[in-house]
This record gives sequence, structure tokens and C-alpha cells, in this order.
Amino acid sequence: MGSSNMKLLYNIGGAVAGVVLATVAIFGLIAQQGSVTQPQKFSSTINYNQ
Repeated sequence: MGSSNMKLLYNIGGAVAGVVLATVAIFGLIAQQGSVTQPQKFSSTINYNQ
């Protein structure tokens, strides 16, 4: 394969990865907005045990 073909593959791969990450982020935001039953606490420390 030539160098230009590899560049094209990397560009396509990067675009696909970007779309997947954006989709995950959007669904994460929607899910977060949907679970408003739990009051949100804003603190400087991040607590993963919710």
C-alpha cells in the first residue's frame, strides 16, 4: 500500500472514531439529564461511588 492510501485509511478511521466518541458523549449527556431524580452535588472532589 502506498503512503497516500494509509493516510486515507487513518483519516477515515479518525473520522469514524470521532463520530463514535461524539455519539457516546451525546447519549451520556441525555442519560445524565434523564436521571434528574438524584440531586446533583457540585464539589471539587470527584466521587465515583454514587
